[in-house]
Amino acid sequence: MQVQQTTPQMCTATRHGHHAACSALQAIAPMERLMDLLHEVRQFSRQLQRCARESAPAAGQSSYAETLHALLDSRMQGGDARMRIVCYASAAELGVPMELQAEHCRQVMSGGLGFPLRVLFWAAYRRMQSARRGRHGGWLQPQN
Repeated sequence: MQVQQTTPQMCTATRHGHHAACSALQAIAPMERLMDLLHEVRQFSRQLQRCARESAPAAGQSSYAETLHALLDSRMQGGDARMRIVCYASAAELGVPMELQAEHCRQVMSGGLGFPLRVLFWAAYRRMQSARRGRHGGWLQPQN
């Protein structure tokens, strides 16, 4: 009988331990997806910078800024909702003032795009707002 009593207790403990482990993994998974998104944004930003430098190497700062803005705008127009958020976050990282259309913002706020994309959007949004208030568009610098 002791074996029968001990086994269910061990199974219950194992199940509780498994449940706690699963909960911890579920909590980590969105953070891992968010880190993957941040990596994607940074890689995308580097590609945009490279393209902008190659397209406007001798024309100077305003041409670089205009080229960067045009590249971002083009990618936003041709992308799906997820890509638009990645472009918006890249624009915030690079200091390119951009706006998302109201419909895209509503999709993010309603949760239709998932937790990591909502976090990325709100971080980019706050960064854009801070830049508008503090620097008045003066943050475009070609970065290597």
